[in-house]
Amino acid sequence: MERGVGVHEQAVDVARTRLDRARILDAAETIADSEGVGRVTMRRIGAELGVDPTAIYRHFRNKEELLIELADRLFGIEPPVDPELPPREQLRAHMRYGLSRYRRHPDLAQLLAVQPDDTPNLQRIAESGISLLRQMGLPPAEAAAMFQVIENHVVGTGLYYALIEAAEDPRLGDPDAMRRAYALLPETTHPAVVEAAGHMFPDLDASYDLGTELILDAVERLAEALEAQSRTTGGGE
Repeated sequence: MERGVGVHEQAVDVARTRLDRARILDAAETIADSEGVGRVTMRRIGAELGVDPTAIYRHFRNKEELLIELADRLFGIEPPVDPELPPREQLRAHMRYGLSRYRRHPDLAQLLAVQPDDTPNLQRIAESGISLLRQMGLPPAEAAAMFQVIENHVVGTGLYYALIEAAEDPRLGDPDAMRRAYALLPETTHPAVVEAAGHMFPDLDASYDLGTELILDAVERLAEALEAQSRTTGGGE
């Protein structure tokens, strides 16, 4: 009887230590969330899983490959958006959620930004975005072009957040100090800046939301203009 229990326990232990890419990424994500991306190493993952770190190299060639796949996994998490909402509302939700990806793990954001945009989850994000732009009335070419504008807005702002997180210059976190610096510029050479200094460096989230609404307004105006053009030329018949 005791021998049978021992065999069962051995089987459980084998099941627990059996590795695959998903299990390794689960451990890496746990470490990244609790300790930061900088602590995600093969040795640390091995300790988390209770396995020899060298076993991880059977599934990932190196740490960079693992981190890229982890970044793609985290960036591929979709926001909880009601599909019954109008396309504009859905797209706005996706854009706001997109920024949160960069804030959650700025180190991974920078790593993923320099990879080709052909990872599975980035492709899925593209499918969602272009599909919503098509629903808003844009033809394929215009939808693709506007999707790139949206990506530039999300990625550019997200990477700016990531760089601020990594920077050690306290001025980046003190917009009042920056406003004062601009207000003290000579009015003879910078009259427009001095006049606007008190309004410069607004809240980053407010600026992002403003940019998002300007883009969404532009999408709707473009769709309306193309529809009107199609009616004028008879293309809509």
